[in-house]
Amino acid sequence: MVLFPTGEEGPVAVATFRQDATIKPDPLFKDILDRHSCKEPFADTPVAPNIAAPLKELAEVILDPARVTAIRELTWKAHTIETYTPRTMKESVDLMRMGKTEINATPDGIDLGGAFLESIMVVGVMTRENLLDENSSAFKQGVEIYREMLNSTPAYAVVTTPNNSRESQLEAGRRWVRLNLTTTMQGLSLHPVSQALQEYPEMADIYAEIHKMLAPAGHTVQMLGRLGYGPMVSASPRWPLEAKIIES
Repeated sequence: MVLFPTGEEGPVAVATFRQDATIKPDPLFKDILDRHSCKEPFADTPVAPNIAAPLKELAEVILDPARVTAIRELTWKAHTIETYTPRTMKESVDLMRMGKTEINATPDGIDLGGAFLESIMVVGVMTRENLLDENSSAFKQGVEIYREMLNSTPAYAVVTTPNNSRESQLEAGRRWVRLNLTTTMQGLSLHPVSQALQEYPEMADIYAEIHKMLAPAGHTVQMLGRLGYGPMVSASPRWPLEAKIIES
C-alpha cells in the first residue's frame, strides 16, 4: 500500500490486493463483524491489569483510579462545552439520521432508529429543532444520557503520536482499529470520546489540559476512549465498501 501517492490533498492510499496462500489470516480478522463502539454505560467492573496488558502495544491503558477520575471530569467538561456551543452542537445534530428512511438513505453519521425513538419522532417530541433547544426535554434528556454514560467509565485507552502529520493520523487510526478488535476479542467494550481533542476556540483550555495530562512533550493525542464492560450493541449502518473504493 502506498500512502498519499499524489500528495496529501489527493487519494489517501493506493492498495493492491492479491491472493497469497502463504499469508496466514490475522487472528483479529474473525472479530471484524463484532467490532462496535459501545455508547452505553459500562458495568461497575474494573479492568484487571492482566486484561489490559495485551492492549499496551497499541495504546496507553489507564487504570489508576485517580487518573481515571481526572480524565472522566475533563471528558464531561468537554462534552458540556460541545453541547452548549450552538454551532458545534448543530454539527452533531446535522449528522443525525433520524428514523429508518434517513438511515437507509445516508448510512453514516449518528443513527437514531428503533421503535421507541421513531414513535417520539412521529409525535414531535424528538426533532432537530428540539435537540438544539437547551430548554427542551429532548435536549435535557440527551445531556443526562451522556452524563450517565461518561460517569460509568472504569478505564481509558489513549493513542498518541510524536507529531500530527497525515501519516501519523493514519497510523493512529490503524492502531485504534486493532485496539478495538483486540478488546472485542477479550469481551471488553471501547467507545471513543473525542470532544476534548477538538481544535476550536471554546475547547482550547480543555485541549491543552488533556494534552498536558496524557501526551509526552510535543506529542498529539489522536484518540481517547472509554474502556470497560458494556452491553452488546448492534452494528451502526455503513456505506457499502464499493461506495468508498475506486477500482483501477
